[in-house]
Amino acid sequence: MKLSEKLVGKKQITKSCTAGRIHNSADRRISASAINGTGQFSIVAPWGIESIPKTETDAVVISGDSERMCIGVKQIYNYYGLKPGEIVIYSGMSTYIHLKEDGKIDIVGDVYVNGVRLGE
Repeated sequence: MKLSEKLVGKKQITKSCTAGRIHNSADRRISASAINGTGQFSIVAPWGIESIPKTETDAVVISGDSERMCIGVKQIYNYYGLKPGEIVIYSGMSTYIHLKEDGKIDIVGDVYVNGVRLGE
């Protein structure tokens, strides 16, 4: 089954995939403008990962007859020097967790466990 069929069910729909620009984001939805106009889009992400994209970010959006979805944001630069197979989770540029291909984990920022800051 195609991913698009899983996302919208087996019903036939008219769909388009295009680039858009995020103007506003909150509560798991974004407002974005794309080639086919401006609208509200649901944010689609892997299970267990939540994020709200920053405004003025380029996004990939899908529009159908009954649903509009943001399926990703455009990443132009490799700020963290990622190698194939690596993942970085970040909030802005000053706080991040980098899971490295060699098995190391870099954590940058204040780390708390059960409300207690590590290193105190």
